[in-house]
Amino acid sequence: MAATKSAKTGIGPRGRTDAVVMPDVAVTDDIASKGSTGLHFVVSGSLEKPDPELRKLIRSHVMQGKNRGRKLPSRKKKKPRVDQELSASSASPGDLHESLLPPTVTASSPVSTISVTLPRSFGSGMSTISFADNLEPGTIEVVLQLSSIAKQMLFPLERCLFFDRRSENWIAPLAVDPAYLHAMIFTAQFYFDALRSGKPISVSRRSMPHFVKTLKLLRERMANEDDQERLSDSTAAAIMGLVGHAHLTGNLKSARYHMEGLYKIVCLRGGVTTFKQNAKLLVEILRCDLGIALHCGSRPIFFNPSRDTFQQYPELTPLFEMTIPIKTAYQNHPTMVLKGIDQDLAEAWKIMSEFSSIINFAVDSELRISTETFLDTMTSVTYRLLDMHFESGSKNEVVRLGLIAFLCSVFLQWKHLGMSYPHFTSLFRNCLLGMAADRISPDLMVWLLIVGAVSVFDESDEVWLKPLLRLNICSCGIDEWSETQELLKGFLWIELVYEKPGKRVFESTFA
Repeated sequence: MAATKSAKTGIGPRGRTDAVVMPDVAVTDDIASKGSTGLHFVVSGSLEKPDPELRKLIRSHVMQGKNRGRKLPSRKKKKPRVDQELSASSASPGDLHESLLPPTVTASSPVSTISVTLPRSFGSGMSTISFADNLEPGTIEVVLQLSSIAKQMLFPLERCLFFDRRSENWIAPLAVDPAYLHAMIFTAQFYFDALRSGKPISVSRRSMPHFVKTLKLLRERMANEDDQERLSDSTAAAIMGLVGHAHLTGNLKSARYHMEGLYKIVCLRGGVTTFKQNAKLLVEILRCDLGIALHCGSRPIFFNPSRDTFQQYPELTPLFEMTIPIKTAYQNHPTMVLKGIDQDLAEAWKIMSEFSSIINFAVDSELRISTETFLDTMTSVTYRLLDMHFESGSKNEVVRLGLIAFLCSVFLQWKHLGMSYPHFTSLFRNCLLGMAADRISPDLMVWLLIVGAVSVFDESDEVWLKPLLRLNICSCGIDEWSETQELLKGFLWIELVYEKPGKRVFESTFA
């Protein structure tokens, strides 16, 4: 059917599109009958006016819905559909399949009935990304679930740290590096299968294929001569996954072997300064190095004085000066502790005192410090403390061990993941029990015991720790938590980390 004149179209009231048909039209006999149903095609046939029946049909079609009264929308709120509230992260495999089936919406018109399928929005924001390797549906979800809680879980100071370029450094490589992709899957799966459930699982059935694939891909990569790929951030992060997994499962030999590989990569790249654009990755590498050293009493692999120089202390003075308005709330009295102790140890205490004041200020003022400040303070202080050696039972040694215990909760947070530091804990316990009463003051002993109880000691230590803590608190002439809290603030104290667990230790001691 051909038209001699084209129809004009326009937008009708409320955005509805109406067809404006020219009067010189005719209609085919087979669909012009009154009893016909379906879509009506009106075509141009001649220059004569259409007959009255056709004009009536056209007017009837144009006026459809024009004279009907408007219906006010219902004031009742519609209840959300349950199936629309489902997400891929909360549904079982069977439920997920059901929830992904799109609903069918039927749109009725006076001339036809058309079935229109509207696709439902499903999956996460990652569902449109093409990953570096073929995966089973939903496999990547475990990585996203862990990513959403990783900062709170691994960083006690998360609320006052600024993680720069996080998505670029940790999410983007999933799309381009298959070794990194499989490493992130098996480490995330390990967390949910073993650490979160409390079950002693080294490698679960679900994570084993990704664990094996990570090892295979990394071996192939290291056999190649492409340094750009071998020394990349994503390669270091994939190896970091192997280190963390071996450490958490107690395979310290493998953990150190992989850590030595990471050390070589860092050296070949030009040192730790080359991680400036990915400081968080370096933080993770060094935290694991420190955790392994404290666990078994070995020397750290990084910043070994026989081959490396220590990281310089950060310049905290400009940040520290900002804390002056609220400094009185956390007024440290370093002279009580630092009198008569080693100069290098006193310098480490001073840096941590300034850092603690900065963190307390950041929390109170809802500000954030950079990851670099966190990293520089952790490495410069902790590695130096591990390299210091003092006479057993001396004030220098007990202050050194107490300061390391304090840093364990501030920087490492392995205890939160169910990890312990057997070698260091034994060293610290023996030192506290062997201290003569005239070597240190009772208020310093209170600080040492509470910090140790929060950071490294466990329930098996309560039999000796609580009587000793109760004795020294009473020797200070105090018996309330508020008074004890003021005493603790006179040493090193970060309220965000130590306030709640410290109070629990105090209350259980006098229960």
